[in-house]
Amino acid sequence: MNEQFSQLSQYLNAWNGRRRLQELLLWLPRGMLAGLLLAILAAAASRLRPLLTNRELALLAVVLAALGGLVAIIILLARRHSLAEQARFADAQFHLQERASAAVEIHDGRIATTPILAQQQLSDTVTAARQVDAKRQMPLRLNRQDWLVLLAGLALLLAAIFLPNPQESALLEQRALKQNIEEQAAELEALSQQIQENPALTAEQKEEILQPIENAIESLNNGDLTQTEAVAVLSEAEADLRELAADGSNEALRRQLQTAGEPLANNPNSQALGQALQNGDLAQAGAAAAQLADTLPSLSAAEQAQLAQDLAETAAALQATDPEMAAQLAQAAQALQNGDTAVAQQALREAAATMQQRAQEIAAAQQAAAAAGSLNQSRQAVAQ
Repeated sequence: MNEQFSQLSQYLNAWNGRRRLQELLLWLPRGMLAGLLLAILAAAASRLRPLLTNRELALLAVVLAALGGLVAIIILLARRHSLAEQARFADAQFHLQERASAAVEIHDGRIATTPILAQQQLSDTVTAARQVDAKRQMPLRLNRQDWLVLLAGLALLLAAIFLPNPQESALLEQRALKQNIEEQAAELEALSQQIQENPALTAEQKEEILQPIENAIESLNNGDLTQTEAVAVLSEAEADLRELAADGSNEALRRQLQTAGEPLANNPNSQALGQALQNGDLAQAGAAAAQLADTLPSLSAAEQAQLAQDLAETAAALQATDPEMAAQLAQAAQALQNGDTAVAQQALREAAATMQQRAQEIAAAQQAAAAAGSLNQSRQAVAQ
């Protein structure tokens, strides 16, 4: 009995496999058609607004069609039919008059009967199963209508792919602009990092210079900007930085330093200070002024008198361009003339601090000017 039931099970499994193959031939083109329809919708949308190039559309169509077919296959494979369900299908498909269903239910114990009747029923079912011609009664056919619709959709999609798309040039320009903006934003990020690592700037100066740059980065990274909008963002940041550079450049002071430092450069005791001023190196000049203040007590009266005269000449030369520094140098000169070394030292140290401050201001202006130049290059790159 078990051997005959195994034969019946083999028949049922074979018929179920053929049933799956029939379903696959039916649903595979439908799944692919669903993918192609989505691709056709994408093609139509791409001709109304810049979305995809024709090449990308072709790739999308292949992916969607394959995905649709794969989904159909997965769904069919996921559907599992129990032996009882396979038996009911066989009874209906091959007109077995409930023989297969009864045999399975008797074997599973859902129908109670005597062993003799069970064996007779199973033998009759197996005999009937042997007479089934599955290839004739379950032919593997393609649904012509489904495949015609699939081919029509494919033809329509191919036309959309191979015919020129007027939106494609706009799309390529849009993408090129977006990439350009992203590249310029990355350049500004690098510039921002460079400014943050500049040891010559104070925290306040860094913040002041970074503000226009960070605003520009935020604007470039937020949303899709048009070329005009991106150029406007970069132009505004550049203008802000050029204004900062102009405010702190002290250009007049830098031009005057060469003349102003000459008297001190010719004095052996203040040579380092004078040469630093002539070179426009106010940071070095500040350090030299502080060092000169420390050496004042060791100078002779004649040396102090000569130094006082040189400081007075330097102060006079700087009066029009930097009154604060000029006043401090003049105070040091006057104190030396009066023999008050302590006051002269204090005045020189104040002048040294002012020189350091001016050096930082000039460094900040130079950094702002360099940043403005970088923004100008970015603006020109976006405007092209």
